[in-house]
Amino acid sequence: MATHESARKLLERLASDDDFRALMQKSPVAAFAEYGINVDPDIAPGKVVLPSKEEIGSDIDLLTKQVQQSAGFIIFAR
Repeated sequence: MATHESARKLLERLASDDDFRALMQKSPVAAFAEYGINVDPDIAPGKVVLPSKEEIGSDIDLLTKQVQQSAGFIIFAR
């Protein structure tokens, strides 16, 4: 499970790193694995649509809190 700190770092990276955003969209299993989060490939979405970098950056405190309160990163599956 993601800690508050790792969740925030992941969100900060999604708000700033185009290569990581591309990885998350192409292979969320691999992207989450970089943060020690194991996602079952059988339940991972085939395609991930992310909010813009600006949206993530402006709402990073709220998003971090939501991730911490939930058991996952469902907020990114639109």
